[in-house]
Amino acid sequence: MFVVRFHTNEFVPDDVVALRSAVDGWTVDVPGVYQDGAWTFRLDEARYGPVLEFKFVLDGATWMDGPNLVVRPVADGAVEFGDGQVRFVPFPAVVTENGEVQQRFFRPNHDGQRVYDVIVVGSGVGGGLLADQLADAGADVLVLEAGSLLFPTHVANLPRRLRVGKFDKSVWGLFPDFSIKNYDNVDGSDFQGAQAFNLGGRSLFWGGLIPRMGAWELAGWPTAVRDYLLATGYRLAEDALNRNGPIGSAYQESTRQALARLLPDFDHLDAPVAVQYQGYTPLSIPAGMFSTADLLCEDRLVEDPGQRIPTINLNHAVHRVLTEGDRAVGVSAYDLLARQQREYRANTVVLSAGTIESAKIALLSQLDDPAGMIGRGITDHPIWFTHFSLPAGSPHAATDASAKLWSRHRDTSVEQHPYNVVVELGADFNQGRYVDPDNLARHRQQKGDSTLGEIVFLFNAPLVETNRLRVVGPPSAPVRVDVQPCPLAAELLDEVRAIAATVLKGIGAEPIMGETLDLTQAKLGGVAHEVGTLRMGENGDGVVDADLKFLGYDNLYACDNSVLPSSPAANPTLTLAALSLRLARHLSRARD
Repeated sequence: MFVVRFHTNEFVPDDVVALRSAVDGWTVDVPGVYQDGAWTFRLDEARYGPVLEFKFVLDGATWMDGPNLVVRPVADGAVEFGDGQVRFVPFPAVVTENGEVQQRFFRPNHDGQRVYDVIVVGSGVGGGLLADQLADAGADVLVLEAGSLLFPTHVANLPRRLRVGKFDKSVWGLFPDFSIKNYDNVDGSDFQGAQAFNLGGRSLFWGGLIPRMGAWELAGWPTAVRDYLLATGYRLAEDALNRNGPIGSAYQESTRQALARLLPDFDHLDAPVAVQYQGYTPLSIPAGMFSTADLLCEDRLVEDPGQRIPTINLNHAVHRVLTEGDRAVGVSAYDLLARQQREYRANTVVLSAGTIESAKIALLSQLDDPAGMIGRGITDHPIWFTHFSLPAGSPHAATDASAKLWSRHRDTSVEQHPYNVVVELGADFNQGRYVDPDNLARHRQQKGDSTLGEIVFLFNAPLVETNRLRVVGPPSAPVRVDVQPCPLAAELLDEVRAIAATVLKGIGAEPIMGETLDLTQAKLGGVAHEVGTLRMGENGDGVVDADLKFLGYDNLYACDNSVLPSSPAANPTLTLAALSLRLARHLSRARD
């Protein structure tokens, strides 16, 4: 008998320490027994000797830090370790709270024998909309979400941080407090994205802008997808996201006219946003900014005996898709609350965990990848912007109004003018929320009744083929990412600088204190538009096909920004919502 002991007063039950070794391919937990202040492991010497290479693992998720331990059996004794030799360095923590609201409305179902129609991994725009639509069509759906019920609505609908007197996109200003970076950059990579592990995913933390992609942005996309989006897909998605625009705003119209004079070769449209400015009837209370947390929470509050709603298991981190031949049969997930591995079965599995996490699950699952593209091509389109101020009394300023316009060159193509322009005036009102009038008064006083604004250029970009992510270490370990920017031609950057200068001079813009009017490049991933790790293609040249089905499997799909085969100039959320609705229709038909 081969005995190993880990003496610890820190990691005691309810923590669980296991042993994993090279003998078992680092995948099998050898359980220990905690007694007399130590975890004791009794091993078969014939199997684990004469030399054992191993590591301790905490709670099935966190591996001990440092090199592997290598030991030999001790005759009539045990190999002893203590807290000084064994350290557990936790990976980025997913919030695992289980409050009264979560317990009341999101009770998990742990039945591993139940076979669902569809398992959806992730509850953001792709997964949340998909699950809701499939359940409405009568499907038995299980949603597995790594995070907890953080907020039941978009943070714009809640009190939130206000930077009084300063320019601030406070509409999603709580994101730094709750976001997680579950990845590591390789040397030379400076990706700065963040993830949201919670019910609703990043749909709780977004700016609500939902422009359509143009035909030129869809060049190279599967023909069936392009035709669907341009014909009906975008309209259906806009309805699903409560698309709206400014209502009866004289300031919006005067700003449009000013931009039309300054940029006559551009079309200037009301910026479409996913928010209800008014209810469906005069007696309805506005719903606020859209999130799938709202959507899935409302399902549980509607008293309708004929309604079918998805089963939602929160705090379930999916690590692997279970496959048999060319079919997915379920998933393996770690229950972060119960601290144990669970398996769930389904006739169809959909990965909707996001560009990084869905690709990570696919790589951990060692999925068949005929084109060799899983995890490759992760791209975030270039974004250049500047903030500015219009002094009080300026003909384009307003002390109590805001305007937001979305502009595109009429001759846009992939080669010429491949960008969108967003202009906001009064962004502190458009994006702010002032419950206490004292806060608004102080804000106006400190900014001197000036109008705060922003101009943003978002570029269309192909996937950068050398960008990729890799799985390193155990399932809970962050992936390694190598994300380089998509290069912009110098003449294109000169073009947008000239446009910015024309607009800023034409409206009398001044620098905000501490800033300049020069365009600045946004950080890669800073606004959560990364795409491409599970790209869709035609004729076998992607990871998934036009129906978002993995090429090597009959019933495994992806539905998040990972499937986009390019990084469009348009913010990707509306396109993802349209793809989610299309997949829901496809899977519902397949069940009929």
